[in-house]
Amino acid sequence: MEELFRKDLSPTWGKDGPGIAFSLAASECAAILNVPQTTAQGMMVEAVRLCSTHTATLTGLEEGRFSYAHAQVVLDQCQSIPDAKLPGFEAELLGKAEGVTRAQFCAKARRLREQTYPETIPERHQTAFEKRKVVLERDEDGMSWLSAHLRAEHAQQIYTALCTSAGGEQADGDPRTADQLRADILSQLLMGGLGSSRENGASKAGRASDSDSRKEGSAGVLPRAEIMVLINAETLFGADEQPAELHGYGPISADAARRLARNAVHWTGLAQDPTTGEILGVGRRRKIPAGLARWLRARDGTCRFPGCRVSTAVTEIDHTTDWAKGGDTEHGNLEHLCRRHHRFKTLGFWKAAQPEPGVIEWTSPAGRVYRTEPFLELGPPDADLYQRGDPRRGRPKQQDSRQTEPGQEPAPPF
Repeated sequence: MEELFRKDLSPTWGKDGPGIAFSLAASECAAILNVPQTTAQGMMVEAVRLCSTHTATLTGLEEGRFSYAHAQVVLDQCQSIPDAKLPGFEAELLGKAEGVTRAQFCAKARRLREQTYPETIPERHQTAFEKRKVVLERDEDGMSWLSAHLRAEHAQQIYTALCTSAGGEQADGDPRTADQLRADILSQLLMGGLGSSRENGASKAGRASDSDSRKEGSAGVLPRAEIMVLINAETLFGADEQPAELHGYGPISADAARRLARNAVHWTGLAQDPTTGEILGVGRRRKIPAGLARWLRARDGTCRFPGCRVSTAVTEIDHTTDWAKGGDTEHGNLEHLCRRHHRFKTLGFWKAAQPEPGVIEWTSPAGRVYRTEPFLELGPPDADLYQRGDPRRGRPKQQDSRQTEPGQEPAPPF
C-alpha cells in the first residue's frame, strides 16, 4: 500500500515524498482495520522488514512454524545487528522459536542477543530506561489498570516483596487470594494507608474488626525481598562487560548487576563448573535444603509446565518421581510447579519425567508429549561424582568469598 501511495504521489514533493506516502498509507490502513494510526504505522514497518531484510522469518510464518508474535520478537532482537551477520543471527533465532510460547521464546531470544552482542546492551538499556513511565487505563465495572514501566530489577524486587507479604498474610489466616492481597497491599502503600483492604476482602469473610486492623497494619510495610542475580567474578569486578542474569527476567547489563551488588545485604557464592555447570544431589533426604531450593529457583525461573510463566517466587518445588516411590531429593528429580499444575500432576492428568536433569517432558491426557527447558541452560552432570553423592561436583569457577576462622571448615557454596 505504501508503494501505491508513493507511485501516485506528485514528484513535486521531493525528499518529503516518502514520508508523506508512508503517513497516507498508514492512515488508510488504520481506517480499514479500525486501529489507531500509530498501530498501523508499526504494522507497516514490520511488513517492510519482513518483505526485505527478514524474508526467512516471513517464510516461517507462511509455513505456520510459529506465530506472528514470535516474528515480532525476531524483528525486535535483530535491530542494530550488523548487516553481514544478520542472516546467521536470524536463522539462529528462528531455530529457537518453534514449540515454545511467545514469552518463552522472548526470554531465549533476548539471552541469545545479549550473549552474542553484549556491546549493544548498555545503549539498548539506556534507550529503554528513558521510556520509563506509569500508565492508567480504564477498565469495566469501576476498575482500572495501573501499570509502571521500570528497571527490571526494581520491578522484580517490588513484585517479590508483594508476594512475600501476601504469603505472610495468608499464613496468618487472611482469606483473600494472593492476587487480591498483592493489589490491596500495593494500594495501601501508595495511598499512605488510606486504601481499605476490608472493602472486598476481610469484611466479606466476617472477620472481627480488631483482626482487620491488625491485617491493615501488617500490610503497611513490605518485607525486604530477596532477588537473585547471577554474575561472574570478572564482570562483578569490572574486568569484562558480560551480561548478568536477573532471576525471573533474563539478561541485564553489567552496570545494572554491579549496582545491585553494591546494595546487596547478603551474598551467596556459587561454585560452578566452567563446562558442565554445578550439579547438586542430596540423596534420600525428603526435605529440600535451603541451598538446593535457592539453586532450583535460579535454574527454573518459572513454573515448569508448558507455557506457564508463574514466577518461582509463588510456586512449589515438586519431586518429578514422588519421594514415596523412590524419587531422590536432587536437582535431576525436582522442578517448580504452580499450584494448578502441581495439582494436575498429583491427580495424574499430566505425567512428568526428567530424561536429563532440568529438562521436563510432559505427557498430556491426550498422549501428546511436550518438553520444557530450564530458565538457565546447564551442562550434563559429572557421572562419577554424581554416584558418589558429592553435592559440590566439578571444578569451581569461583569460590565463596565469605571469611572463615582459622581451623574452621570453609562455608559451603550455597
